[in-house]
Amino acid sequence: MPGVVLGPPRGGGDAAGSTDVVSLGREGVIVLAFEDVEAVDGPGPDLIVFENPFRGYVETGIIAASADGAEWHEFPCNPADSEHAYPGCAGVRPAFASPGNGVDATDPATAGGDAFDLADVGLPAARFVRVRDSGANAYAGNSGGFDLDAVAVVHGRDVPK
Repeated sequence: MPGVVLGPPRGGGDAAGSTDVVSLGREGVIVLAFEDVEAVDGPGPDLIVFENPFRGYVETGIIAASADGAEWHEFPCNPADSEHAYPGCAGVRPAFASPGNGVDATDPATAGGDAFDLADVGLPAARFVRVRDSGANAYAGNSGGFDLDAVAVVHGRDVPK
């Protein structure tokens, strides 16, 4: 920690989840701060959150974004609605992007993971992302709960130092 969640995702596709993750445990939380960049609201998704779901095995997470780390804007998530693929939750779509496989982690069309649009929560820019296990997952041993692999910024701009 924290290296395992920093850098690119290590997706295993729909047949195998990544083991390069941090398991949050029941209702566990992690906050990530972007050091040199901030996500900005652009056309379509602005962030992609990567977990390690595969072949229907899903552990949902609730995503929030913040410009300042104090005021949070939470994306609506329904972890009980499996019939509609857990709308608004992270941890649903397999991760395909991984170093060396040529899949761009910032391309929502090919990267996999779950995409989020800052416009959906009325936020023009974000420097912080909070991931919280939904509390609606299977829990066992050290691997229970949402397993964070990485967060990618789709639309971003450099932040002056």
